[in-house]
Amino acid sequence: PQVPEDQIKYDFEKEYDALPDGYTFENRVSVYRDAYEACKDSHAVLILTEWDEFKTLDYSKIYKSMVKPAFVFDGRNILNLSKLKKIGFQVYGIGQPIQGHVQMNDEQTVLGM
Repeated sequence: PQVPEDQIKYDFEKEYDALPDGYTFENRVSVYRDAYEACKDSHAVLILTEWDEFKTLDYSKIYKSMVKPAFVFDGRNILNLSKLKKIGFQVYGIGQPIQGHVQMNDEQTVLGM
C-alpha cells in the first residue's frame, strides 16, 4: 500500500476506533504489499482510492485466485465494469445504477402512485 502500515494501524485503532471491543489490529486486519496476494482466496475486491495501480492489475489473474462468486465493488468508478463482467466478476460501481433494478427517479416509483 501507499500508506505505511503503522499509519493504517493508527487509523483503525485510534483515529477512527474502527475495531470492535476485544479485537486488535493484528487479529482483524491483514496488510499486503502485493495486490495479487491480497486478493487470493477472497470473495471481494473493493476499490476505495483512485490510485493508478488498480487500473493496471490483471483482473483475469485475480479472478482465477478468488473464491466464487467473486465480486468487485468500484467505489471510485475507475474500472471497466463490462470487461470485469466478461471475466466473470459480479460488479458494482458505487453510485451507478444496477442493471435490472428499479429506477428510483420517477414519480410513480418514489410516491407509489
